Amino acid sequence: MKDVELARIVEQLSTETEEIYTLQQVVDQAVLHVPGCDMCSVFVRRGDVVEVAATTDALASRVDDLQFDLGEGPCLTVLDDHEIASVPDTATEVRWPRWTDAARAEGVRSSLSVRLAVDSPYFACLNMYSRELDGFDTDAIDRSIVYARLASVALLQAREITGLRSALQNRLIIGAAQGILMERYGLSLNRAFEVLRRRSNETNTKLRDVAQGVVDGLQLGG
Repeated sequence: MKDVELARIVEQLSTETEEIYTLQQVVDQAVLHVPGCDMCSVFVRRGDVVEVAATTDALASRVDDLQFDLGEGPCLTVLDDHEIASVPDTATEVRWPRWTDAARAEGVRSSLSVRLAVDSPYFACLNMYSRELDGFDTDAIDRSIVYARLASVALLQAREITGLRSALQNRLIIGAAQGILMERYGLSLNRAFEVLRRRSNETNTKLRDVAQGVVDGLQLGG
């Protein structure tokens, strides 16, 4: 990729600061910048749970669902233990025979899956599909690897910003709950926090959720 093209991709991927919207940008831009890519999705695994976090169209969603329904497919394999999985021809691929037969029936002739470099225990994989036989040549594979690196940086930045916003929101809710307890029971700031923390421990409930209950008008003993 030329420097100008790389800069344009970085700019597009960085337009959104929320993780969910960045993921959508990642799949949309893959169709534009990876040769042979007709449709795209991103699989995300958090712990033992795998989900489709973003997709470009309904066909990609159907082909994705086949991987879950059949329990096999290139993106699931990449999430487990591979960096990249190329399927030049769904008619001759033998690693995932049930999925490739079903994908071919949907019109997918080839695919390319590349892992995104994000932190454990959060894993993500870019799943690209082509309607053409051998849709991803050597140049496309090279481009997809470069693109995956750019997408990974954008995703990590968005996750950090989303996390910071979530942490700030949690602090605001806890602070509001402390204020309510201080006014209601004449508690000090520190004592109000201890009441929230103790209730959190006693009920095995997140501190943020206990605080939200107070803000919503629930009684701590209820």
